[in-house]
Amino acid sequence: MKRDDVLFEPCALAQGSRVERRALFLDGASRPIFAWYHEAPAAAPRDCVAVVCPPVGSEYTRSHRSLRHLADRLAQAGIPCLRFDYDGTGDSPGGDLDPGRVEAWQASIRTAIGHARRLSGRARACLVGVRFGATLAALAAAETPVEHLVLWNPCVKGRGYVRELRAIALAAEDGDRSIEGAAEGAIESAGFMTSAETLAAMGAVDLLACAPRVSGRALVIHRDDLVADGALAAHLGALGIATDGARLPGWAGMMAEHQFTVVPEAAIATLVDWAAMHAGPALDSHGSGAQPVLREETSTVAVSSNVEEAICRFGEEGHLFGILSRPQSPSRHPAVVLCNAGAAHHVGPHRLYVTLARELAARGFPCLRFDLESLGDSVNRAPGRENYPYPRTATQDARRAVEHLRSLGHGRLVVMGLCSGAHTAFHAGLEIEDAAIEEIVLINPMQFHWVDGMSLDTSRRFEDMLQYRRSLRDPRRWLKLLRGDVNFRRMLELARSYPRTVARTYRDALWELLAPAGGPRLSRDLKRLFAMGRRVTLFVSEGDPGRDVLMAHAKVTATRALRSGRIHLERIPRADHTFSRWNARRKLLDRLLARLDRTA
Repeated sequence: MKRDDVLFEPCALAQGSRVERRALFLDGASRPIFAWYHEAPAAAPRDCVAVVCPPVGSEYTRSHRSLRHLADRLAQAGIPCLRFDYDGTGDSPGGDLDPGRVEAWQASIRTAIGHARRLSGRARACLVGVRFGATLAALAAAETPVEHLVLWNPCVKGRGYVRELRAIALAAEDGDRSIEGAAEGAIESAGFMTSAETLAAMGAVDLLACAPRVSGRALVIHRDDLVADGALAAHLGALGIATDGARLPGWAGMMAEHQFTVVPEAAIATLVDWAAMHAGPALDSHGSGAQPVLREETSTVAVSSNVEEAICRFGEEGHLFGILSRPQSPSRHPAVVLCNAGAAHHVGPHRLYVTLARELAARGFPCLRFDLESLGDSVNRAPGRENYPYPRTATQDARRAVEHLRSLGHGRLVVMGLCSGAHTAFHAGLEIEDAAIEEIVLINPMQFHWVDGMSLDTSRRFEDMLQYRRSLRDPRRWLKLLRGDVNFRRMLELARSYPRTVARTYRDALWELLAPAGGPRLSRDLKRLFAMGRRVTLFVSEGDPGRDVLMAHAKVTATRALRSGRIHLERIPRADHTFSRWNARRKLLDRLLARLDRTA
């Protein structure tokens, strides 16, 4: 893999082609929005600045990696680029159920355009929108003229997009349609909430009735795996906008599960080439007249009446990025470090980490959510695998996060993570001996000792075993078996491996009893944590294998620790691995906050 040759400002600059990314909060119409500004100082500057309008909902988190690559490539082509989070999404203040979402998102685009022009010194702007972000970009361009408009797989008819959201929500229902604390008519689609008001506003959108004000050209990008609909391009042409069309590959890979996303290189290359071709000639060293404003941007904002958030860059080269949520009033509570959940960037799956960090801060617990090297918005400094949930630098990166919090005066610490983040938190607790880490919170751990090259199948085997054991008590599952709707091959694999797993568990338990000072690795590690006075807390979803994995590798030690209280275990009912349902997320948050309140 080639290195992610990107540097934060102010880092020591590498020789040759590079991109500098700057994180900032932009003053918006009603409240700030979070953004990244990408520029390449050595690139021949072109007379245009780009603004990337991301999708919303689950497509936002899945496309985050690809849109970061897109912004870098635009900058390398001499087109500075601003990417941002709409009001109430990502790292921006607000939430899914706030009123006036569609209007607020369009206002965020207008804010981004204004700041992009000011930061770059360019008057000409190109909007690049993706999926519903493309729809919003076209709507915003009807109010704020732009030079160029790129619409990547846009939702032309809002009612069709709403049907998709409803279908996804319906497919995920488990019989319980209630959503605690949400107004009547709200739905949850792929882990993101949409109110009845927002659904109505989305459904009313029709780009064929919209008149974007584009003085240059437009590009409509279609997926190559679906039949292209030329209605939007024809509509733009009828408005007098010179419009190009393209069917480009890579959409499905860009929108895959976070750890399996594939950056659509060919599509990005075509988009960047098109933008560079129409961005105007390269500028001389004096630019286009207006000079960029290089003053320091806002790095701290209030996200509620009692919580503020600060941009954090830390590590040896400032290569690690995070957001610190903290109470506006002084607090003596421990600070919390949140480690990446899988390959999702620091907002967490379904924006769970943002909600958790802000609620922790409101209770007096400062909370740093950050990206490990090679994930999210942190820089991959050396050749290595990007987007890998278990990077070799994980524990070292957690140490840098702990050191950063200590430099800010936070002496007492809790380290926490979901899935692979639990693995990072566990090993941070073991290896960062010189910090006052009081508690390690493991949410749905899948592995306690990951080795490069290891398959996730080991952990999934525990999960599948639990599912099959539950199925034995469910008559509906027997009907599926009789109909042939069961994966017999997988079932036979589990049937063969289960006795070996049980035998290994009892063998390790005997080892623990006969050699208390030795025993399996997990048993030794737990004893070491207890000797350091560090509490271990597990939150495990109903049906998730975290407890079984613990018991399989340290049965005696874990059983004794559960009885003595050194390990605290709580199960979250009706929850999946990443807490994709609102009610399950709410239960997790309430119980986690209650636990930290008790132990603080």
